[in-house]
Amino acid sequence: MRRYLVHLLLSLIGVQGFAITPAIGQSGSGDGLSALRESVVAVRSRAVEDARSNTTLGRERLGSGVVIDGQGHILTIGYLVIEAEEVDIRVSSGATYPARVVGYDHATGFAVLRPLLPIALKPVVIGSSEKLAQQELMVVLPFEGLGPGSATQLVSRRPFAGSWEYLLDSAIYTFPPNAAWAGAALLNQRGELVGLGSLYIRDAIAEGMFSPGNIFVPIDLLEPIQRDLVTKGVRSSGLNPWMGITPDDSNGYVAILRVSKDGPADQAGLRAGDFITAVAGKEVRTLRDLYRTAWGLGSAGTRIPIEVERDGRKFPLVIKSIDRTTFFKKPDGL
Repeated sequence: MRRYLVHLLLSLIGVQGFAITPAIGQSGSGDGLSALRESVVAVRSRAVEDARSNTTLGRERLGSGVVIDGQGHILTIGYLVIEAEEVDIRVSSGATYPARVVGYDHATGFAVLRPLLPIALKPVVIGSSEKLAQQELMVVLPFEGLGPGSATQLVSRRPFAGSWEYLLDSAIYTFPPNAAWAGAALLNQRGELVGLGSLYIRDAIAEGMFSPGNIFVPIDLLEPIQRDLVTKGVRSSGLNPWMGITPDDSNGYVAILRVSKDGPADQAGLRAGDFITAVAGKEVRTLRDLYRTAWGLGSAGTRIPIEVERDGRKFPLVIKSIDRTTFFKKPDGL
């Protein structure tokens, strides 16, 4: 294991020496990495003053985004821009432009932005995350002003369950980590986009093993919903039911850490400190069990019967779920 870790750390000897061929149809004389940087922008947002997400994400948010088509649409990670009243992008020249959120998908975490002014932006070529091989060498590329690009490797493909009612069936885990992960591009050796930066984690190589790294959302999740996000703002089908809970399963059972005020679970009578022991009569002990069972009952709006344990007593509750996006605070006039 030590030899393996040393090998990975040695791969951090600068991305300038990384053999990467840009796949963005450029014929200029600049090197591949410089050309690809033109497709990565900075994303700065300011949430509405009473945004529900300000408690956990802060009101001012900053990360990266990636230009994904010839119309200038920018893919970023959704938590940077949810409940935003103001969004700006900064391009490689240093110029800043206003933008707006045209689409958001809670299931993947993707958000799509569009500049409010016409700008000539160079899109990346979108690759395939399914074809990534274990230990494949890749590049993490945030906006240059937020942090340097770095070499990384795919060290695991496994599910990831987040406490914000979020589940990726086959998340991309990379090691070593990049400190500017939020919305950063994950590129394969051909310069194709294969993932979008989501999180810093402590156990990238194996679950439970200390090995700091990043999680990337697989880019293959974009194609089925891209047109919907651009034209409708949300996916047209498959909206998961949202309960409004922050659960934790680190002790071998599903404990409720927080209930969103006025959300579905709050209205049903669930409280912080409760335990969810079953959904629709099926025992649940992990976040994956909880989400998969609840989502399997239907789409947003489905009534979700749960069994709750409180003060040693078990009793039933029914949560009338909603679409997550309807719970967001919006700027005045929207």
